[in-house]
Parts: sequence; structure tokens; C-alpha cells
Amino acid sequence: MEARINDFTTLFNMLWYRDFPVVLGSIEFAKRADWTTHIASTVRQVASISGLFSCFESGGRTDAELQFADRSVWAKLEWEWDEPRQDNVREITKLAGAAYACEFCVYIGYSQTKYLDDNLAKIVAEWAGVPKPLLVILVTFDLEGEWRYFDRLQTYRIDTIGAELVRDQPALPWCVPNSRWQSLGSLEG
Repeated sequence: MEARINDFTTLFNMLWYRDFPVVLGSIEFAKRADWTTHIASTVRQVASISGLFSCFESGGRTDAELQFADRSVWAKLEWEWDEPRQDNVREITKLAGAAYACEFCVYIGYSQTKYLDDNLAKIVAEWAGVPKPLLVILVTFDLEGEWRYFDRLQTYRIDTIGAELVRDQPALPWCVPNSRWQSLGSLEG
């Protein structure tokens, strides 16, 4: 199971930049629906490369399930635009209740940089007592008015011990040092 979790982490983080829904210079920000679609597309690509099926809005109404060929469920996934610290966000609780039906769970969300510790603390508290690991992928951002300025894509593993940061990278492709995306961004500026 560990190797597959590591594979998911690596693939999701790498594929996050593919078909990115905004372009530096012409459209700086996308709408909430664009990010939801981008997450679903990235999840589908990870599943395809991994030899799994991606099934959306199934199995107890989670956002997605990743299934083996025999239709057994490897992972259940939820994603949410609102920050986990907010009372209306129930995705972690939903995943905790569904963890019995899979090997692993994934939560993909967003966190203001200044509230990252609060968001992680709430996730850890809501996952307490669940014997299966939870992969948490958070896009950190700074808020100016209604605009979110994305900063980092951080991946954490939550288990009975707590939260461990397992990967940290720029949330925006053109902020990846020495990448072709950064080179293209400097040409447009």
C-alpha cells in the first residue's frame, strides 16, 4: 500500500501543472468551477497512469473513488474550495466515515497561508481514531479581497501519529525554478 500512496503523491503533484487552468499574463485567476474541474482531471490522469478506474460521485457520494479492475476500492477522495477550518466543511468527516470501505483516503483543499496550522489541526482532530492514512493536499494562498493568490502545493500524510509534510512545491507552474514554465513566464513579462 505504501508504494501506491507514494505513487499517487508523486503523480498528483507532477500532473497538477498539466493543463493548468490559468496562464500567466492573460488570465491570472480561474473560477471555483475551473479548479474543481482541474482537480478531477488530475485525479483521472493519476488513476489512468496507475491502472485504476476513476469513478466520480459514487460510493456513498464521495467526489471520487479509485478502483481496481475487480471494482474493489483503493481510495476515496474529496475536495473542497472552502478551508477545512470553516464549520460548513464536512469532507474530512465524510471521508472518516467512508474509510472502512477503502484502503486509503485523500482530501484536496485550500488554506490561507496564515491559517495553515489551524486547518491542519482541524483535519488531524477530525481524522483522530481512523486507523487508515489520509493524504491531504492543500493549495496555500494569500487572500486580497475576493482573489486568492496561490503560493504552495503541500502534501501531508495524516495518521494516528499526526500530520507529516511529505511534499512541498510551488502551486503555480511558472514559479517552478528552472522549468520551461518559468522560462515561458519570463518571456511574457
